[in-house]
Amino acid sequence: QTMTKTINRVWLIVFIITAAGVFVLKSWLAFKTAGAADISVWKDFLAHVKECGVCVYQTGGLMQYPGGTRLNPFNHPPFIIHFLRFVDFVSMVTGLRFETAFRLITSLVDAGSAIVLYKLLQRDGLLRPWSFLLYLLAPASIIISGYHGNTDTVMIFFVLLTALLIERPRAAGVTFGMALSIKIVPIIFVPVLLLYLSRNRRWFIAAAAATFLIVSVPYLFESPILIAREVLGYRGFPGRWGWTLALFSFTGSGDMFRLITRIGAYVLLGVITYYAVRMNRRTKPPISFQLGFTAFLFLAFTPAWGTNYMPWLDPFAIVPGFIPALLYYLASGSLLGYLYFIKDDESTRLMSICWIVVLLVWWLFIQRLKKYES
Repeated sequence: QTMTKTINRVWLIVFIITAAGVFVLKSWLAFKTAGAADISVWKDFLAHVKECGVCVYQTGGLMQYPGGTRLNPFNHPPFIIHFLRFVDFVSMVTGLRFETAFRLITSLVDAGSAIVLYKLLQRDGLLRPWSFLLYLLAPASIIISGYHGNTDTVMIFFVLLTALLIERPRAAGVTFGMALSIKIVPIIFVPVLLLYLSRNRRWFIAAAAATFLIVSVPYLFESPILIAREVLGYRGFPGRWGWTLALFSFTGSGDMFRLITRIGAYVLLGVITYYAVRMNRRTKPPISFQLGFTAFLFLAFTPAWGTNYMPWLDPFAIVPGFIPALLYYLASGSLLGYLYFIKDDESTRLMSICWIVVLLVWWLFIQRLKKYES
């Protein structure tokens, strides 16, 4: 027992040193690089927020990239307006550039995610030291938080915190409400979370809804229909990834393509619900497993895709084991490294390779689910 405690203490020191080193790397990227094109659109969003607040949902923002400019809709929940004002405040107080402050904040949140995931996996009996060490070095999170500049890793922090607090439905509801206030994507986890909760589901729902409403004040009540249309109507960019990429090569971007991808999105939500019911019908796998299963299922078959989606899977890739995690981190890191730092060309075979790896890891989740069921 003494030997076990010593080994655990050594691993904890290794984790802390590694996490600190990764944070230094992200901070260096935040200070030394201008970031991806998303930074420019965040700045334009902020300019419109300062000018007229909720009107940002009407104006959108200009994204500047080497090939020109593109108008991007503001399809984020209302809380993100407060978040942008907070980043701007930090920038003014510290004298840091907006893009530096933004990425330092998301990098700090990543450190929080590591702590929460450590406790979550420890509780669920899924903590494997070498796999967790891999997670700390996950390249997708490093690139998106330290270089790209987006809120995806903040969203994942609150999803993980929800899982950690799941036995306390009210507290879990608050953190899930915050996750939905960062991005609407965590809605894919609703079936799993509600079915996993054997009691007090109503408190979870009430707490999540109340949190979302409170942190959305006053903007949600100023233009509720406009905000609902922009946030809930966002469908991403299909035809870039997975099965929709293959479909696009056959049909092009016409009405047939749009119809099939839209149907595919609803079918995917149905499949997610089916597996949520299946996982919670008899033996309930740990909540970290269920969230990982759902996240990989979603990214394997989502009609739309963006580079910022890749860190969604980082905390869950280690659940099936070391080798699946290594495969995913190598594939996602190679893809993002190529697209950001070598050539912004999505026709690269790395896109297909990464998608195949996501499919493979999801298949491994299915095999593990069968073991839980038997």
